[in-house]
Amino acid sequence: MQLKDIGRITPGILQSTPRHRRATNPPGEFMGSRSLPPAWGLLLLSALPCAASAQTYPDRPIRLVVATPPGSTPDIGARLLGHFLAEDLKQPVVVENKPGVNGILAAREVLKAQADGYTFLIAPQSTMSVSPHVYPRQAGAFPTSFVAVGQIYRTDFSLIVSNASGLRSVSDVIAAARKAPGKLTAAYAAPGSASHVSAERFKQAAGVDIYTVSFNGSPAAALAVASGDADMLFETIPSTESVVATGRARRIAMTGPARFELAPNVPTVAESGLPGFVVTTWAGLFAARDLPADRLDRIAAAVAKALKNPELVRKIAAAGFLPGEALPVEFQKLWMAESAMWKKTVDHAPALQLER
Repeated sequence: MQLKDIGRITPGILQSTPRHRRATNPPGEFMGSRSLPPAWGLLLLSALPCAASAQTYPDRPIRLVVATPPGSTPDIGARLLGHFLAEDLKQPVVVENKPGVNGILAAREVLKAQADGYTFLIAPQSTMSVSPHVYPRQAGAFPTSFVAVGQIYRTDFSLIVSNASGLRSVSDVIAAARKAPGKLTAAYAAPGSASHVSAERFKQAAGVDIYTVSFNGSPAAALAVASGDADMLFETIPSTESVVATGRARRIAMTGPARFELAPNVPTVAESGLPGFVVTTWAGLFAARDLPADRLDRIAAAVAKALKNPELVRKIAAAGFLPGEALPVEFQKLWMAESAMWKKTVDHAPALQLER
C-alpha cells in the first residue's frame, strides 16, 4: 500500500464538512400515562428523551477534526479508522483537517461544537502532550476540556541522517556534536512539533549542542536532510521512507524502548550510543469532557472494535504504524504521564518556550 493510496477517500468517509442542522431526537409518544398519577407520568416522560437518545445515536454524520494537514501521519490514521467507524456506526464519517499552532486550532474547533457526540478531535501526542507547554497562552485549559476515547496507532521515531554528513551511528552524531558544538543541524517540521521536541530531548540527554532548523512540514524537513541542507531529523517511518528508500538519506536508529517491529534491523538510540533515550508517539481520538457517558461508551466501543479488525490492523501496519492498544482509562493515564514528561523537556529547552 502506498501512502498516496491511503490518503484517498474511502467509502463512508466524506472529505469536507457541510454544516448539518442540529436536531433533537423526538421523544416519542407515551401510551397509558393517564392511568398513572401525574408525578409518575412526568417522571417517565422525562426519561424518554435519554432512552431514545441512547437507542438512536448516532443518527447523523460523525465529524472528525484532525489537528494536522492532509497526508500527515494522524490524517492517515483518521481516514483508516473513519472507514471502519462508518461501517459500525451506520453513519458517514467526515474527516476535516484544521492544522495550526501545533493542533490547538483543531482543539478549539471541537470545543466550539456542542458536546453531543458528533464532533471529535483526532490529534497526535505533540498536540495533546506538548502544545500546552510550548504554547501555554494559546492552549489555555484545553487539555482539561477533553477526555481520551482511544489510541488509534502508536509508533517510534526514526533518526535519519544525510549521506553528506558522514554520520553512520548515534555515537557518530554525539561525537561530531561534541567536537564542533552547534555545527550539526537537526531539521524539524514546525516549532513545537514532535520532531522539534525530540531533537531538543536528544540534545539534553546527550549533553550536546545541535542547531535546530524549522521547515514547512515533515516532507520538507526530510527533503532538507536528503539534500544535505540539514544533517539529521527525528520523524516517523512514513514521513521519512521516501528519502530513505531512494538512498538519499540513512535511517540509523529508532527511538523506542526495544527494536521497532516494522524495522527490526535498525538499532534503537539506547543501544547504539545513548542509553535510556526513549521517545514514542501516537495519535488518538478525543472527545469534549461534557460528552454524555452513554455516547462516549458507544464511540469507545466502536474504536476498540475497529482496532481488532484484521483488515485495519494490516492497513495500519502497511502505513508504518502499530495499532493502538490503550483504551479510554489506560489512554488517559498515558496521555497525562507523557504530558508531565514533555513539560520537563520544555522547561529545560529555551528554544521550546515560545510563549514564556
